[in-house]
Amino acid sequence: MTKPPKLSTLSSATRDLLFPPRCVGCDHLLPPFVKRTTVFCPLCHAAWDTAVTEAAADATSAAERGLIYLVHYRTGREDGAPERLIYHIKHRGDPRTFAFVAEGLAPRLQEAAATLPTRKPEGSDQPLLFTYPPRRRSAVNRDGFDQAERLAKAMAKACDGQFAPLIKRTHRRTAEQKTLNADERAANAASSYILSPHAAEAVRDRSVVVCDDLCTTGVTLNRCAELLVSAGARSVILCTVAQTEERKR
Repeated sequence: MTKPPKLSTLSSATRDLLFPPRCVGCDHLLPPFVKRTTVFCPLCHAAWDTAVTEAAADATSAAERGLIYLVHYRTGREDGAPERLIYHIKHRGDPRTFAFVAEGLAPRLQEAAATLPTRKPEGSDQPLLFTYPPRRRSAVNRDGFDQAERLAKAMAKACDGQFAPLIKRTHRRTAEQKTLNADERAANAASSYILSPHAAEAVRDRSVVVCDDLCTTGVTLNRCAELLVSAGARSVILCTVAQTEERKR
């Protein structure tokens, strides 16, 4: 007797039928009903692999400072594989894109996590805890999702970790980070984020990963790290898909 298809397979097939998969780099149609490990066509995937290779040395150096990422992002450029992928992450919300970058980031994150301090509560063997800096409400309302939240959830799944919303945005009217210089970003981030009420209990003696799509100056991620450490986190790793060229220099 033939077994019925698994729900996950059926859902994927239905999604491919209703929304034919397209390359996030060039928008060309991809073959439907295929279990794929990429969101690119072969040509764009080669460009993505090249971008990952080119960023590898800098990414290794950054990992020693607690920042994990895959590629460099060039502000003002829209036709590169990293830039197109970040656009899709910010504005499209396709779960396949988040799963794709999580698969690439997971081995690097797990390697970095292996070097973290080993002090744990007696009898504890807790997995990595994943969280994120919440997006502005206006942006969530515009696009219908928070890309950092979806990335954190995808990373938790890829690393067999746990997800928790530990950071909140304040109700103050604050400026968009991309409109500010470095000093203004730091001040803005300090007034934009606070800990969730349950955060202190959740992070005590835990290793926490803060996920976001892009690191520009790092002030938002660093602000989140400061809050989590102050709440008792044992260690904090920052994890993004890309780092801007400006930040790299």
